[in-house]
Amino acid sequence: MLARGGALSPYSGLGSTHSALVERLQSGLIEGYELGSIHEYNLSNNPLKRLWRRWIGGPSRVQKSANISDVVHITDQEQGGLVPKSGRSVVTVHDLFHLFPNTRSGVAIGEQNPSLIRKKDLAKIKRGLSRASLLICVSKDTQQECEMRFPGVPTSWIPHAINLQEYEAETERPSWFKDGCNLLIIGSEEERKRVDFAVNVCAGMDVTLHKIGAESSPESKKDLLSLAAKVNCNLNWIGRLEQDELIAALQHADALLFPSIAEGFGLPPLEAYAAGTVALVADAPAHNEIPLEHHILPPDDIEMWRTAITELGDESVEVRARAADFSVEKWAQRHLEAYNSLF
Repeated sequence: MLARGGALSPYSGLGSTHSALVERLQSGLIEGYELGSIHEYNLSNNPLKRLWRRWIGGPSRVQKSANISDVVHITDQEQGGLVPKSGRSVVTVHDLFHLFPNTRSGVAIGEQNPSLIRKKDLAKIKRGLSRASLLICVSKDTQQECEMRFPGVPTSWIPHAINLQEYEAETERPSWFKDGCNLLIIGSEEERKRVDFAVNVCAGMDVTLHKIGAESSPESKKDLLSLAAKVNCNLNWIGRLEQDELIAALQHADALLFPSIAEGFGLPPLEAYAAGTVALVADAPAHNEIPLEHHILPPDDIEMWRTAITELGDESVEVRARAADFSVEKWAQRHLEAYNSLF
């Protein structure tokens, strides 16, 4: 059985990884394991209904299903309150900074002053994670923190995977690319993503920085475009792309910039590598576990980032070889070993 709370969009981070797990179990990719049922519900605008489902209805349903399922797999740590009190249970932990907020390089990571309801919710999540049979961690950084926060709970490192063949398909150069050097930055405008840093890196350079991401807000877009104009950065605001459009952009770009200061995994650098494109990545967890060493840069050294951009070259063979470490086949083998460890 797979379990989560509200049915998030497959375009969101947690939604996409849940959907991938559903599809891979249904296809029989994990030998010896099949999908029995899924616990989820439609998102509601009613706060009382949401709270009842999260604290009472959901845990009750999952506990009943645990009695007839060999394994209950909860697909993200925010739903830790669903962990049944009996039976075999697995939780995929993408990150812990929303459960244990902190500050990195002056940037607040996670909610620093949660409400009373959120504090109670966090307590339920943490108790649930403490009684899980296994925590599957998508990064080694998160695995290390889980072992510290939840001593005695077994952990397994299983990084996300992508279908490498999708990123090798032949595509046409996007019509919105400019002459010269085309750089990408992918993601939302959350402070931890540090889009403003990428804008400052590209200030005055003969490059175009294309901003891609579905979570744009009018105010953040206005602020970043204003900053770009002020510092003379050629910022081209694209917004959300369909998957085939994103792959084309990644294949034809000169590089991806990924200056985020905190990620549970950081999928865009892996996608860039699979497309044969360099990803320049801030040396911060957990996205610094993906790239080749010389693509990992100091988080705040603008000049080193600018130098790396001027020295870009064709490394398609090397980066695709690294991406192969995160194949779906290796992901399936790691899950098979994790599930088998429960018996």
